[in-house]
Amino acid sequence: MKTLLVMDASPRKDAVSRQLTNRFIDRVSAKFPDVRIIHRDLGASPLEHIDDELIDALRREPETLSERQQAARQASDQMIAEMDDADAIVVGSPLHNFTITGALRTWIDHVARPGKTFGYDPETGPKGLLSDKPVYVLSARGGKYGDGSPEDPHPADFQSGYLRHIFGFMGLKDVRIIAANGMDMGPEPRAEGLAEAHAKIDEAVNALEAEAAAA
Repeated sequence: MKTLLVMDASPRKDAVSRQLTNRFIDRVSAKFPDVRIIHRDLGASPLEHIDDELIDALRREPETLSERQQAARQASDQMIAEMDDADAIVVGSPLHNFTITGALRTWIDHVARPGKTFGYDPETGPKGLLSDKPVYVLSARGGKYGDGSPEDPHPADFQSGYLRHIFGFMGLKDVRIIAANGMDMGPEPRAEGLAEAHAKIDEAVNALEAEAAAA
């Protein structure tokens, strides 16, 4: 692995999801000493919500661009390039109100762009334009909301299915959910949920090492 893109979406500095992304970074750095880590802190530095002016800049091709529109397009181009450059993507995504944080949702608005990350074929419909790669969603959950499995979805988990769909819409179909359940249910469920998530992170990084060795 040459490049890992890591995004933290929680507004909290001490968020469990940040602990999980840190563990992923530590494990990858130990396995791949020369890896380049691209870290984007969406929670601490949230993007601007899109409005009419930014919609025109990001989803259309206006003849002239304001300074604000130019800055938004340049930032979007950079974030899309980060996804392109990465061999794998890690998203620290707490389950907020049963879905994703506002910061992550706004990032999606800035990178889901026609002609850049998705297109439409008249015969087959939508087509993702990004090259597929693993996307690891490290999801911290206050209660017990399952493991994000598409075969057995929890009715209150509106995060996992949405992220699978929107990343897949852009071409990133290999979305893997690693959930830390029970974070607000007391010491024992919290410890159990963290241990399960830590083990799955370690397994994921070991698998990346094995895949790299076999390539």
